[in-house]
Amino acid sequence: MLPLSELLKKSFEFYRQNFGLLAGYMAWLLLPYAGIVLFSLPESNGFLKLLIFIFSLTQALIGIWLSVFIPLLIKDLVTDKTKIRLTELQNKVWLIIPSVILVAVLQLAVTLGGVILLIIPGLIFWVWFALSQYVVMFENKKGLAAMSQSRELVRGRFWPVGARLLVGPAVFGVFLILLTALATAIFSTISGTTIEQLTGSTPPLWLDIISTIAETFSVPILLIYLTLLYLDLVKVNPLTPALSRPTSLELRGTGREGDSLGE
Repeated sequence: MLPLSELLKKSFEFYRQNFGLLAGYMAWLLLPYAGIVLFSLPESNGFLKLLIFIFSLTQALIGIWLSVFIPLLIKDLVTDKTKIRLTELQNKVWLIIPSVILVAVLQLAVTLGGVILLIIPGLIFWVWFALSQYVVMFENKKGLAAMSQSRELVRGRFWPVGARLLVGPAVFGVFLILLTALATAIFSTISGTTIEQLTGSTPPLWLDIISTIAETFSVPILLIYLTLLYLDLVKVNPLTPALSRPTSLELRGTGREGDSLGE
């Protein structure tokens, strides 16, 4: 498996190289958000609340679509940068979204069930089935079959995979916090906003806008990371011929195998 530091480095580098393309798609999330901000008045009537609900629903649907499309796009860029099948990928998203949602619900139910019984089983199930949605997207598996294949990818590597699932998102979370804090500090200085105003019950609107924009354009980094993690696991332990071929990122194994929980 790729070392964690190398996986993080490749994720940031991949995002930097393809920022324009990925950011262009993620920017669609800001359109319904602009509608929400525009109609979120202190004295909103029933009609304005309905508009806000419609914009919120639209934003959620776009978010679901992008959460499927972006990983498919990333895999295409990894395997062949010279031939990006945008139209084909966009059409494919609509076909697999129901299966992705179904496996996400199953994954959540199993994990929560494990947490309710005991904390440890919940954590084990979370690691086992964390990549189920990527199995659906990349290998056309559905439901329990996708979860079973995710479990097979983790077999023998429970602790290395668990560490990558925990540390990677944590690093990106810290990056997002620092990015938001820097932008907030700059705008606070320019506008003369005090700490009391920022932390009060009614913080300035621009603070929420900055936070939303930062989150929107940071999400692809996490999706890149999880996609590269999945492709690395498939390369080390190929389950299907379609994904076992080398990629342009030259995913390499470390030679470290085996752990008791992964068996």
